[in-house]
Amino acid sequence: MTAYIGLHRQYALVPPQTFVDRFTQHWTKVFDMPASEPLRKLWRTMANTYQQSIIAASQDQPSRWRVLQPPTGSGKTMGAVVYSGIQAELNASVSGDVTPVGIMIVTRLKSQADEVVSDINAYVGRQVALADHTDHRATPEQLHDSDIVVITHEAYTRAKKTLSGVKAERWKRLTHWRGGRRLLTIVDEALANVVEHSQVKLDELSVLIGHIPNEMRLAHEHEVEALEILRESMLFNAGVNDGFEMGTALAWEAGGAPVAADLTALRTAMLKLPYDKQIGKDDERERQRLAMRYDKVLGAAEALLDQYAFMALSGNQHSMNSAALTVPLELPGPVVLDATAGVDLMYQLMEDRADIIPTPPGVRDYSNVALHVARTASIGKGKMEELADKRFPQLQADLAERLSPERRVLFCVHKHVEHLVPEKAELGVQEAASVHWGAIDGSNAYKDFDTAVIFGLPFRDRIWGTNVFFAFQGVQDDNWHENPSWKKYPDVRELLQRRHLATSIIQAMGRVRLRKVIDEHGRCAPTDVYIVLPTGVRGTEILQYIRQELPGISVQDWPFQLDGPKVRVKRSGLPHERLVTFMANRSPGRTYMNLISRQFSLKPHQRKDIQKVLRDENHPTTLALKAHGVTYGSEGKGKGAKSFLLKAA
Repeated sequence: MTAYIGLHRQYALVPPQTFVDRFTQHWTKVFDMPASEPLRKLWRTMANTYQQSIIAASQDQPSRWRVLQPPTGSGKTMGAVVYSGIQAELNASVSGDVTPVGIMIVTRLKSQADEVVSDINAYVGRQVALADHTDHRATPEQLHDSDIVVITHEAYTRAKKTLSGVKAERWKRLTHWRGGRRLLTIVDEALANVVEHSQVKLDELSVLIGHIPNEMRLAHEHEVEALEILRESMLFNAGVNDGFEMGTALAWEAGGAPVAADLTALRTAMLKLPYDKQIGKDDERERQRLAMRYDKVLGAAEALLDQYAFMALSGNQHSMNSAALTVPLELPGPVVLDATAGVDLMYQLMEDRADIIPTPPGVRDYSNVALHVARTASIGKGKMEELADKRFPQLQADLAERLSPERRVLFCVHKHVEHLVPEKAELGVQEAASVHWGAIDGSNAYKDFDTAVIFGLPFRDRIWGTNVFFAFQGVQDDNWHENPSWKKYPDVRELLQRRHLATSIIQAMGRVRLRKVIDEHGRCAPTDVYIVLPTGVRGTEILQYIRQELPGISVQDWPFQLDGPKVRVKRSGLPHERLVTFMANRSPGRTYMNLISRQFSLKPHQRKDIQKVLRDENHPTTLALKAHGVTYGSEGKGKGAKSFLLKAA
């Protein structure tokens, strides 16, 4: 044990070499993977960083984010597990004036939080860690006694609101325990929602105001007046501001809104409105869906009136926007484990609030990874949805020729085209699975897959880049909107876009078996990744970032004609699994069978077969749909009857 004397106490610290030795043993014996000298150097860097953060927090030093960049497959999550386990063992052995050290771990998903807790407790051999999230709320007594508490990113990013809100006492229970403050916070992966974006569309606000009945207007006169003033301000900025032609333009700085209002009472009242009856329906689920939709608008409106705001034009849609940094930077001992920190611009925008810790060279060697690259001008969500019926058959035909039967293939695509991903029988491979952007980061479910296909990229709009920059660097004047430069970068919005795309791609690639080390040189088993990148400088720079983060990767040309001559491919049987995927990714509400027939090119007899299946409550397809809150129904009678699938809110 290493004991450190802080301002008023002596703290129990894990000796870095003890961690390296214990984790090396765990890595080689439990995981049966080689522990190279570069890996051991990385693990010592991790232990040193944890210790430095604990010491700084114990001294009440200003909170600085220490960012570790362990490459995918170098033991960052399991390292946090073992370090936490050793700390818990050490806490149990201290006596006298030595104070134990408590740890909080932040994971992306609830399932990951549960897995980390299970691994820590298994390592120590008793319960020293517990999870606290919406599926498993810990009692105040459990939080007080537990050496390690594991929460999700969502709970963490809400902490800034919590610290000044009614739930402050609960947050204090998470960050304090029997040893005082928890002195180390380990954030596993970059925070998913580090910036909270607020947007109110002009048309949507107008519709919302129209839904407010007269008696509610009288009961909440000031709040309704605030919404009308906001709408008038939006109309003025959209129609008069000469700078609006730039696409975005500042409406007001923080504190400069034309009116201030607390919309809490109005939001509560409007959640009870019979929205379905106002539009001529009698549908409880539709009522709930609209209530949540308009409550989101009211929440965004309240944020706009409380923060800065800028107008934006996207297509023909006028909107007012704002953003705030949701991460509580002032919390003690934060250490981030982010494999793509070297690319993510967020940490540079944090400037003196973050320290990026260098990674020792030689930890990983990706020379067994072949990256097959094709190029096209348009690979974003809009074009992928517009051209999906043509592009996915092209992809299926190309891959069916290239992939051998033993392959296990993971597709990463946009959410609304995921149901078009080829099935294993159509490709002639052992296994095919799909995920969509926004639901892939941090997943270990595909760690044994040997092939990844990234088809479509998650572009962000100009509003997103403006919001992110403002959240970190503060509001800029209208000159910046026209020339969004920062330091040496002439267009920081475009740089944010490229860095975001690169980190997303690297995260997606890291889901398959390139994450698993097989030898002392840090190599993985042979892995193929197929991707379509943008043409021009943007695609070239993204590829440079990939090379930077995955040293040794073999980049090869993929002679794939994304928009070549139309091809015909065979699709297997009725689209039961695709239908489940399609509905799982749909928004709440009704999806009529006419739309489903068009989406899957169903012939009349196939549509009848599908409807027969949907009427069978015990059919596997019906049960799978029900698990996603989807049920089959119909309206009308005779020839005018319409059948549909209804997804609950």
